[in-house]
Amino acid sequence: MTATSALLSPSSDDSYQRVRWGRAGAVYDLIVTVGFATPFTAPLLLALTRSLHDALNLPGAQLPELDPTALMFTSMFGTAVTMWAIARILRPEARFIAIDTAGRAVFSLWMIWALLNGQSATIVVFLIGEVTWLILQLSGLLRLRRR
Repeated sequence: MTATSALLSPSSDDSYQRVRWGRAGAVYDLIVTVGFATPFTAPLLLALTRSLHDALNLPGAQLPELDPTALMFTSMFGTAVTMWAIARILRPEARFIAIDTAGRAVFSLWMIWALLNGQSATIVVFLIGEVTWLILQLSGLLRLRRR
């Protein structure tokens, strides 16, 4: 069995630490993204983010007001991440945590790309969350691999 297949296959002796970090990361995702899951709540969170950007006089471009199409895509993203978080809360299996950890790396890259292209520094708050949970989940997966 390869290291990758060992991480992705279910195990009956999963470590509590890995499961705890996987479920905790999913709870974090649920809290952060559920508000983006509807076209009624997402504008409120985006307005709050714009206010934070202004109040702290942060560098980068202010978040724009979203038209209905952009708001639809934002809500679709929020819905997908919310559903994925619920799936991981209910089934915090090694394979799902491994997929999520890879996703966090990709999300982090896109956030860094946005920051390098002059977007609001409010993104840093989300980036810190992604990198923190990426490290915690990866540490649990690596601990599991060493068994």
